[in-house]
Amino acid sequence: PPLFVLPATSRAAASGPARRRPQPAAPLEAPSRWASGACAVAGTAAAAILLSRGGGHRDSRRRPARIHRMAVGNWPQGYVSSGDAAEVLRNVAWPAEIPYTAQDFSRADEGSDNYFYGEARLVTHVDDSFIKELRKFYAKVFPTYPNARILDMCSSWISHYPEEKTWSHVSITGMNGEELKVNSQADDYSVHDLNVEPRLPYDDESFDIVTCTVSFDYLAKPIEVMKDVSRVLKPGGMVILSTSNRCFPTKAVKIWLDTDDMGHVLIYGSYIHYAGAFEPPEAHDLSPPMARIGFADPVYVITARKKQS
Repeated sequence: PPLFVLPATSRAAASGPARRRPQPAAPLEAPSRWASGACAVAGTAAAAILLSRGGGHRDSRRRPARIHRMAVGNWPQGYVSSGDAAEVLRNVAWPAEIPYTAQDFSRADEGSDNYFYGEARLVTHVDDSFIKELRKFYAKVFPTYPNARILDMCSSWISHYPEEKTWSHVSITGMNGEELKVNSQADDYSVHDLNVEPRLPYDDESFDIVTCTVSFDYLAKPIEVMKDVSRVLKPGGMVILSTSNRCFPTKAVKIWLDTDDMGHVLIYGSYIHYAGAFEPPEAHDLSPPMARIGFADPVYVITARKKQS
């Protein structure tokens, strides 16, 4: 299915689809970008479902999505204090109550995720520059947890971890067993639908690090999932969420489609904040220079450590 780009602060004409691993005839497609930089459901619900099933062309030209409504209290756009990702999380005054409604986590396609993800997609969902920057970030963080046990959530055939191994064990969980079993950096895998069961299939305090790459925007119960991330993390352990501006629009939650890059940083930070078990989240803008003019994927990483007690 085509994967489209979310609104960016500044974006020129879109580049082509993400890199593809050689495949047999007629594989499912890797992410593509709308020229306007909008990742949203276009037209009627029927048209949206058609796109999600591969009926639309990956280079379709569409107008940017309009923001139709905000969550409670003009969240999150009304709380964005800066165009700088680090400042957005550093300066936010969190609402006293969780600022989301049930509608914010609705999706255009509420059909079975098992069906949607049932066919293996052995492709990369972000461009090479995104992968390079994320690997560099991991290469700095992972050695600070010697012989770490790591969990990669919502994983696939590749985890984008550094080539130099500094960890002792990697577990991965995701939706497609064919993808997971060929992940060369994984020691074990579990097929698990977090939208059906937000509890991760692991023991308490099992991991030093939990990662999730460009996937938390598909979770319909993200705060529940983040609370369980804290359960499986050891005290002092780190969660690392990364995001860009690509998505499967019919499977991304509504609040994600309605907001831009800085809004996304704030949304990810809020999931961590309202889980109640972490130190304040931090944002890192690792975007390469070409991302500023729309010719590379932006790279945002949001991290937090689990409280010691």
